[in-house]
Amino acid sequence: MKKLTALILALAMCFALAACGAEPAPTPTPMPSAEELAEKYASAITAARSEDDNEFTPVVTDPAELADYNWQLLGFAAGDAYAFAIAQSLMNIKAYCVALIMPAEGKSEAVMNGLQSYVDSTEQSFSTYLPDQHEISQNAILETLDDGSILLVMSPEWDSVHDGIVSALEA
Repeated sequence: MKKLTALILALAMCFALAACGAEPAPTPTPMPSAEELAEKYASAITAARSEDDNEFTPVVTDPAELADYNWQLLGFAAGDAYAFAIAQSLMNIKAYCVALIMPAEGKSEAVMNGLQSYVDSTEQSFSTYLPDQHEISQNAILETLDDGSILLVMSPEWDSVHDGIVSALEA
């Protein structure tokens, strides 16, 4: 009986020690509201671009401010985005779009495929004329960031705009 009691106490002590060493599971950071995220995206894009770009190609964060045509060009629907900030030129002589999009639940692939299609069609459009714009579209950056946001940078200063946006989001 003493051996059984000693065994039970020894097991209890082992479990107690094991429990002390366990770290509590980290609590996930809640997703900001769509409005907060869109504002964060807009601030990052604005900080990374020139004054002229900010003045002449404003950042849009409200789905009502984008026409159906914009969504068709971008290759995905407004409902595919939880939050976004987009600065897009609709002029047929300029390859320009800077966008940060947090896809809606389960829509990452739709958003990424749509944006890739947009980049491809822009590149195709400028392949036979306006070589400077064709080069801009060829240098477009389309990537998924660590937090799941999708970033598209298609602008003359693609590398500095990209780096500025990423730095602003990390701050």
